[in-house]
Amino acid sequence: MPFGKTADIWLEFNTYEALFWFALGVATYVFLRRTSLVPRAWVVFSVANILLLASTDIVQVYTGGFFHTAPWLLYWKSVQVLGLMVSVIWYIRFRWYV
Repeated sequence: MPFGKTADIWLEFNTYEALFWFALGVATYVFLRRTSLVPRAWVVFSVANILLLASTDIVQVYTGGFFHTAPWLLYWKSVQVLGLMVSVIWYIRFRWYV
């Protein structure tokens, strides 16, 4: 960054958040593929959802966010957060009944 220029904190935050979600998705896939205790459908749903959540952050870096420039990104991110909630509830129900 050149001298005198301020850092764009939201750009950096979304970049690191995308890296976090991508690493979490890959780690989840690697960890859950080594165990046979969870259903394959749950693994595919959860990993796909996490990776799509990472892609929303990448899009947010390039569009500037969903408050002013891309309102459709807010809907996309909301669907992904709802998918994360479904994944967690699905996992809790699976662990409760098995």
